[in-house]
Amino acid sequence: MKALIRTCAVACTAVVALFFSTYASAGAYAGFKVIEKMQCATCHNLSGEVGLKTAGLWRKGPDLYYAGNKYRANWMSDWLQNPKRVRPAGTYYFDHVESGKKMDMIRKTSFDEHVRLNAKNAKDVALALAEMRGKNALVRTEKHDASITAGAIGELMFDKVNGCMACHRIDSDYGGLSGPEMYTAGKRLKPEFMLSYIRDPQAWDHNSMMPRRDITDEDLQKLVNYIISLSGAPKAGDGKLTSLDSAAKNYRYYCMQCHGIAGHGSGVNARDMSVPPRNHSDGKYLKARTDAELFKVIKEGGAAINKSALMPPWGGTLSDTEIHDMVKHVRHLCNCKYEAK
Repeated sequence: MKALIRTCAVACTAVVALFFSTYASAGAYAGFKVIEKMQCATCHNLSGEVGLKTAGLWRKGPDLYYAGNKYRANWMSDWLQNPKRVRPAGTYYFDHVESGKKMDMIRKTSFDEHVRLNAKNAKDVALALAEMRGKNALVRTEKHDASITAGAIGELMFDKVNGCMACHRIDSDYGGLSGPEMYTAGKRLKPEFMLSYIRDPQAWDHNSMMPRRDITDEDLQKLVNYIISLSGAPKAGDGKLTSLDSAAKNYRYYCMQCHGIAGHGSGVNARDMSVPPRNHSDGKYLKARTDAELFKVIKEGGAAINKSALMPPWGGTLSDTEIHDMVKHVRHLCNCKYEAK
């Protein structure tokens, strides 16, 4: 049976390559020949069919028949030269986990190494995959708006409201393991794909383990822009992250553990603190504090302004520019400015 599936899969690759070679560039044509030679269809669905030819393939590697709708071409070329797993627990986690003393663990020895390609072959294959747009109808209806700031709402929707962090990592060692990592998604995935996939995962893959959520269009834009900010990927328009985006990322990494996902003072460390962390959404309190005071407490710690020593000094970690940006982020969380008495 395995031999039959393998034979059918290779034949399928040849058909796909023949179809696209009529329209594709010379580089893409060469890429399809590499795909056929490397027998990529033994692990990836290249046809979009569901049946004998693709039976079980979704467990080994992601579907590629819509790779052109999904991946950024430059990322594909770079990844094929230096492949690194973007799903810590594999495409289908159950194949790669085992029981541990306290919780299930990833069985790292069960993973096969992905083939590495030289620069030319990687570029050609990336061009070929870019021609594979089996889900054009889904992405045509999406329009990414990079001007909609994710802010605390985008982070809150990802980390808490929609529970995305249960399956996805937002840093190399923080978050779930069964889904693809999100801190590289901005460089890996096209924004229109992210919008469409989050809107209706099963429209892309009927076997998707990701649940469908009812999210407004504006909140969906904020959620995608938050994901993009995790990787430091440039946004459309100015070509780089704004200072507020960078401050939000620093807040998530350094401050969220005590001050909470949305800055409400309810972080994972807050439960047993003798002095509760400050609620950064409390406009009444923060209106009475100058930007200079906020800068000083972030840089030198709580004791520097006669407040709790549980607030540590971050001057040795963050630059003055980053601290000034952090002050702006706190003002964003409280939606307030200093008001003199």
